[in-house]
Amino acid sequence: MLSRRSLLFGLAGAGAAAATTALARSRGGRAARLPDPFGPLVALTPRFPAGFGVRRVFVDPGHGAAGNTGNASCFCREEQDFTMAAGRALAAELRATGAFEVRLAREGPGPVAYQARVEDAEAWGAEVFLSLHSDVRGQTGERWNPEPGRECVVSLAAPGYSVLWSDEGEPKLAGARHALARSVARRMREAGFSAYAGVEYGDLYAVDPEQPGVFVDRHTPERRIFVLRRPKMPSVLVETHHALDPRDARRWDEPATLVVFASAVGAALVDVLSS
Repeated sequence: MLSRRSLLFGLAGAGAAAATTALARSRGGRAARLPDPFGPLVALTPRFPAGFGVRRVFVDPGHGAAGNTGNASCFCREEQDFTMAAGRALAAELRATGAFEVRLAREGPGPVAYQARVEDAEAWGAEVFLSLHSDVRGQTGERWNPEPGRECVVSLAAPGYSVLWSDEGEPKLAGARHALARSVARRMREAGFSAYAGVEYGDLYAVDPEQPGVFVDRHTPERRIFVLRRPKMPSVLVETHHALDPRDARRWDEPATLVVFASAVGAALVDVLSS
């Protein structure tokens, strides 16, 4: 069992380098180092072909709907707050290239219904729908104190990103979703992010046979993810990281991580919108 007192060595408040150091597991009173799944990140440089123009991308900061704040991270941060910050950072970086117009599904404090998001994207003429989230996996009920007076759920199992897509509906659109999912995952891996293997997903998602970190929705029909199956443009959901792992969560709090992520997304968008 993870020790609340010895779980982290100087992680809280540390920078990106310290956030990727190994954590400790208490074994017979001794601290054993765990393997570090986090390597260095490298920003990619998207190469825009002649005639690429300016493309419209709809970025959905996940959750933030009525009664749906999402998960709570190992630092007790609500998912809707993380995705809002990540969405704004992604939008700013993509706009700065001059090759993308970006519309955010939500920007104010009020809730926005999922149906309204999809309708907004379609009315605006978005060419791609990207929904940003964080994931929670391998929960054992273990808790820790990231700072005095605060207790949050923690789990070191299964860090990394996953990219979800739906094969429901018209084959051409499903194929475009699949291509987008594979490209985002491939570019994230190229930038240095670690792909989640999918063990904890069970039969809710099927693993892509070719691209690590890609999964197709296999929920029962009534529980399939709305923003994956309903938009009329290609859509994917990016689970950026494992929010219960302090190494993963702290890394994604770093502005530099969001810059690298945006570079990977930008490169993936060039891949799919140039073909």
